[in-house]
Amino acid sequence: MDATNSLEVIDALAEAESVDRLHTICAGVCQEHGFERFIYGARIPTSFVKPYFIFISGYPREWREHYTANNYMVIDPTVQYCAQNITPMAWDDDMLTGGRAEIRRFMSEARDFGINSGVSFPIHTSQGDFAMLSFASGKTGPQSRTCIQRVLPLGQLFTAYLHEAVRRVFDADVVALSKVDLTQREKECLLWATEGKTAWETSQILSIAERTVTFHLQNVQGKLGVNNRQQAVARAVSLGIIEPQFNQ
Repeated sequence: MDATNSLEVIDALAEAESVDRLHTICAGVCQEHGFERFIYGARIPTSFVKPYFIFISGYPREWREHYTANNYMVIDPTVQYCAQNITPMAWDDDMLTGGRAEIRRFMSEARDFGINSGVSFPIHTSQGDFAMLSFASGKTGPQSRTCIQRVLPLGQLFTAYLHEAVRRVFDADVVALSKVDLTQREKECLLWATEGKTAWETSQILSIAERTVTFHLQNVQGKLGVNNRQQAVARAVSLGIIEPQFNQ
């Protein structure tokens, strides 16, 4: 994917209107760089307990079913790495088999499905989204390293545009679950609640009545579908409604 081709791919992502089209674009980039498999996954924080998951898979169906049935997401080292980092992770069976027995078993089973090496690209957004794209191959050694080196320079860029496209395509589903409209005053009251301020302290900061602060926070709880202020703060942060302020 050279510079010219990357612009064409970005344009294609911007115009994509279906999951099938996104799948086709991912498969094309995957094959162009010498990989046989790809998988994109995203966790949208509509809830701490039950987040919304999106997958676009070019992995074997049997492997995906086996992966899900064994809850391998909780031990998959690529997922664990990408959940905590923003830089790509190149991996192969030699690198991943030196750890715990469960990871060695996981990689051994992955090899049975032609998954020996690859690279994973993480994405984290201010709204709390976590997404990752992995390209995988049955190749090992110098062959796999060549493929990984070729895709590394533009892989992160592609993943960012892919996630934006996925968000747009799934907009109706995700917005219905996560869109909450708070007034500016409600956001201000909630922001100070995240700092541990009481209703009285917030009223002094905002120069409004204490009962007005309580009224706004009760409205926030209703809109967020929670029962108390602490839950409102947690849910607002998870949905990206409350973000760090940049003014000094």
